[in-house]
Amino acid sequence: MRSCPFPSTPGFVIFLVAGAALCLPPRVQGWETVRFAPSPAVIEPAVTYLSQAPEIDGVLDESLGDLPIRRFNLVEKSAADNPDFNLSYRLGYGARFLYVYVEVEAEEITYRDRAYQNGDGFALVLTHPAPGNAPTREFYVLACSAVNRPSMEWTRRIFWYYNVDNLFLPTGEETKSAFHDGDGTIAFELLLPWVDVHPYHPWLSDGIGFNLALAKAVGEKGVSSYRVVDAGIGNENSPREYALLRFEQPRHAGEPQTFVLLGRNHLSEGDTLRARAVTVAAQPGAEELVVFTQAGEKTNVDYAIESYECEPGLTFRDFEVKASNLPAGGYVASWLSQNNESQGESGFSILPAFDPGALKRRLDGAGRALSPGSHTTLEFMIEEVEADLAELYPYEKAAAQRIRISRLIDYVEKAEAGSDRFAAQREFVRMAYRSRLDDTLQPYMVWIPKDFDPGRKYPLLVFLHGSASTETNIRGWRDIIPEGFIALGPRGRGPSNCYSWDNAQTDVAEAVQAVKENFPIDERNVLLAGFSMGGYGVYRTFYEAPETYRGIAVFSGMPTARFDPAEHKDAKVVDFTRPENIKKFKGVPVFVFHGKRDLNVSYDATERFVVQLERAGVPVQFHAEADKGHESPSDETIRAFFAWVGGVLQK
Repeated sequence: MRSCPFPSTPGFVIFLVAGAALCLPPRVQGWETVRFAPSPAVIEPAVTYLSQAPEIDGVLDESLGDLPIRRFNLVEKSAADNPDFNLSYRLGYGARFLYVYVEVEAEEITYRDRAYQNGDGFALVLTHPAPGNAPTREFYVLACSAVNRPSMEWTRRIFWYYNVDNLFLPTGEETKSAFHDGDGTIAFELLLPWVDVHPYHPWLSDGIGFNLALAKAVGEKGVSSYRVVDAGIGNENSPREYALLRFEQPRHAGEPQTFVLLGRNHLSEGDTLRARAVTVAAQPGAEELVVFTQAGEKTNVDYAIESYECEPGLTFRDFEVKASNLPAGGYVASWLSQNNESQGESGFSILPAFDPGALKRRLDGAGRALSPGSHTTLEFMIEEVEADLAELYPYEKAAAQRIRISRLIDYVEKAEAGSDRFAAQREFVRMAYRSRLDDTLQPYMVWIPKDFDPGRKYPLLVFLHGSASTETNIRGWRDIIPEGFIALGPRGRGPSNCYSWDNAQTDVAEAVQAVKENFPIDERNVLLAGFSMGGYGVYRTFYEAPETYRGIAVFSGMPTARFDPAEHKDAKVVDFTRPENIKKFKGVPVFVFHGKRDLNVSYDATERFVVQLERAGVPVQFHAEADKGHESPSDETIRAFFAWVGGVLQK
């Protein structure tokens, strides 16, 4: 765990961690990597201080013309004959924001889905450095895309990753981005408030990381990726490498501004919560902060007034937030300057008392009231919360952990009173089983119809998640669950296993068995479906256990694994395009969907594989959509899928 983010002494050097978080399409013949310059240990010159936030319209303000022009250091091309683009970026910062401007000499913007991967768009990485400037697992990845389709509007600006995990979280309302083309250039602008990347701040954190990766579309499907630091791109679980960036001392123009950062964002009941304020000013003067402690819907429960004298430049002030007498719950520290227009807020959690050993003993004592599946699920929940708390950083709010602890205590209390809360739950329920492979507790997500009748048997849909996702991804695919089905989302032992590891296949099989043991399943009618990496998983899982599944459905999946087997020696890579492997699918009904605009998983590869299946006598139904990328299908295709399901069950 990291220490309190407050630096021991104020300074103007900040560490920016560069992670190559841009996931590119699979490499093809002709792929070329060119380094323009070695990876910088320090990026020069220092980032320019801006007393006011620029206008964000895709055009560089005249007042910003003196911002230093910076260059990218590496390009990766999907084909060696991709044209060379002249591009640059500029940086600025203020007390409340980071400013990024990127310019490319090109005629017009190319609009593609997930343009931060496929062009035109970029990924910005901000992170904490690790000791000795080693690669770090603490970072944000903010992705920005040029977008012209309403269905892809969510990709305009999103937090793509946070501390390794896939996130896809929208940015705050104050984060602004814009893009522009014309006069032989395209440009991107981003204004990122520091509050959106808490606790990163030039004057208050002990390091901030940075990398910029721009994806430029080339032709119909090509892409060139430019990066500031020539670190490897890595996968979803990779720590990020980095360079160091200095921040210039503030210029004392403009009105005074104040920023506040909490010392930590989760604590136990009775703990003291400290904060640090920093004020930048041109002249000596007084600052008076009112700091409210709020609960619920911004209800004030306490407040404090902090007054201090400011010197020209930066003035720091440590103080205590009124929180030590509050019960467990979610709170907000809201601060307002009485002497300038500065204001802001930061959420924090006060955690309930949590003793995992005591909860397990109470759970064992109440065992008679619980089904085996419910007991195992509660065991998993206890262990999961315990592990999550051990891995939390001080700056994380721990809201999910706080809610889970309260829910766990309620579940155990109800079990002690003779009630099984899981038995009555409907729709999406997260459960767990104990694996016979290694005696670990493994989670799965199950969909239970609202009108569930334990006296009837239900067909089962097993849905395999895509890369960087988990068992909970099935929630986003609610629309493809046929009426009258129970549905299962296995974890597969990780977010990025490509279902090529044997233990992932074991996990799928054991999750299916767990559902059969806990719910009335019609074993004659079990269907298998998956998206993206889960599409490959469908082929692999059926290949391993064809007797289990009556039909299979692949949404934007791939018939071959994309990774290098030499780097994943424990994986069992199966190429399903080989004739001897296609024979395994003879007689099984297959439903395939793929968007023709998909640049993450090859549409052409799917089309060729469908032809192979048809020639081998496999009954395959193929739905291609011209205006779809790497995404869920249209309502029309979903209706076709439901019709296909009905036909499979009738057979």
